[in-house]
Amino acid sequence: MRQSLQKNGFIWGLALLNLALAIYATPISDWGDPAEYILLSESFLGWSTDVNMAHRSPLYSIILAGFMLVLKPPLLYKVMVFLQYLLLAFTSWMIFLLFQRVFSAKKLALFTALLFNLSFATIFYGTLLQTEILTVFLVVLAVTILLNIYQKGNLKHYIALGAVVGLISLARFSAVPLIFTFFILLLIVLYRQKASARKWVFSLCAFFVPYLLLINAWCVYNQYNNGFYGLFPHSGQGVSKNIMVASLRPYYTVSEANKPILDLFLEARETYLEKPKTQFKGSLAKFDKFGILPDLYGGYAIYMEAGPELRQHFALPATAGEYELSQKLTDFYREISGQNQAFVLKFRFISFLNGFRAAESGTMPPEFGKINLNILPAFFFIIYRLAFVGICFFVFFSFFYFVLNGIKNGWNFDFTLLTLFFIVFSFWGINFVFVTAADANRFKFPAEPFIFGLFVYYSALVWNWFTGKVHSWRDRHRQITIR
Repeated sequence: MRQSLQKNGFIWGLALLNLALAIYATPISDWGDPAEYILLSESFLGWSTDVNMAHRSPLYSIILAGFMLVLKPPLLYKVMVFLQYLLLAFTSWMIFLLFQRVFSAKKLALFTALLFNLSFATIFYGTLLQTEILTVFLVVLAVTILLNIYQKGNLKHYIALGAVVGLISLARFSAVPLIFTFFILLLIVLYRQKASARKWVFSLCAFFVPYLLLINAWCVYNQYNNGFYGLFPHSGQGVSKNIMVASLRPYYTVSEANKPILDLFLEARETYLEKPKTQFKGSLAKFDKFGILPDLYGGYAIYMEAGPELRQHFALPATAGEYELSQKLTDFYREISGQNQAFVLKFRFISFLNGFRAAESGTMPPEFGKINLNILPAFFFIIYRLAFVGICFFVFFSFFYFVLNGIKNGWNFDFTLLTLFFIVFSFWGINFVFVTAADANRFKFPAEPFIFGLFVYYSALVWNWFTGKVHSWRDRHRQITIR
């Protein structure tokens, strides 16, 4: 009876907390990416838009388009904020249930859920009309389904997992590589369950069929509406266009045909460097003693600055988006890629480390005034930024303890912890492989609830070790192991 009251109390507490945050929040639709998600929604409804948005992940905009049919701004934007905080409440509840598998004390699972729910990045994204809250909800849901598969192995769960991972790919293109992460984890599950060959085949088919159906549905849409078959437009390079553009220097050599393109980008780079930069509250940019930030953040800004001139150079219409430009720039990028390898390698490691930062500090530019988290003094954001970096490094080194301890115990690994580490390192790995640069901290946001949870778990382990309670604490811990 007491446990039921505590459970219901926490559910109602989460509901009221997120309702209060939604009521207070001022929706942000005119800064950053929200404007493009709104334009994509309008294009789905057949409304006239002035730019091609084929490079944007579609799922959030599809949902937004459904609400557009019955609501108009500003009510539309406020309703979307309420929807996002509703998803956030469900996400926090799933995090609580997930970490109950890990902690013997429910209060630590509760603390983990609230730590994520009340983090500045989470509150910040709750106010923005873009995909982050939807994506983190789907990632946590996918992990929850995977753990149910580990315990029960029901075929319908494999189907559900495939569908949810497909939706993750459509919600955030940078999360597409997670298909490999979940595939490997499913192989571990089937091996641990000593499944028959028949179950291996049926289970993996049940996982991949809904995933491929969802992915190919979007590819077909692009074929008919944007002229290419694929999830998103690309320039033929294995790294982001932002890092390609940021790497450009006057001493690069290109063919005569591509010389005007290089000149346009270099002129745009000079313009970017000369412009005064927006100073966010609590910014640590003044500590950049190595001049990394202009290259880290400059790629997209330079690309946008050069965009109008590039469209004119290629005789493209003003409505041409990133897909049309990427097609025209393919040969140029190919020539550059042979000259910027040292730059790219350096920024692989910088992108990896940038993923250790909080996804967002939570601040808006000063011109937005005292709305949302802008009401807080600057030192709150400084503390938050520094604390999150420390948390990430703690989790990073905890992984090696996890591996060594598992090997020492006869290759027995807690499957829940293994899954969480797989997800976290997958997002860090995506940043390294694809050199996501300035977006690295944002792209790994769906992993932040697991980063918080692993931090709390290993902090508790360290605390109990210091207080001499480690053995009894381990005895109470409900282990789920892979042999």
